[in-house]
Amino acid sequence: MNYKQLKSSHGGQRQGAGRPKTPQPKQSISVRLPPDIIAWLDSQSDNRAVTIEKLVRARKNEQLDMFG
Repeated sequence: MNYKQLKSSHGGQRQGAGRPKTPQPKQSISVRLPPDIIAWLDSQSDNRAVTIEKLVRARKNEQLDMFG
């Protein structure tokens, strides 16, 4: 039997299959922080990334409020 005639049991690529792409995906960066800051981040209820994002957004909004 010809292998090309066998139908694969795997789904294959279909239009619309899989997770939809986000319009603006987050990007990964690396930041070096002192141990005391890392300890404080770890003591927060959210994970490090969420806490850092909240702090940066708050600071960004603070600056925007000063000029707007």
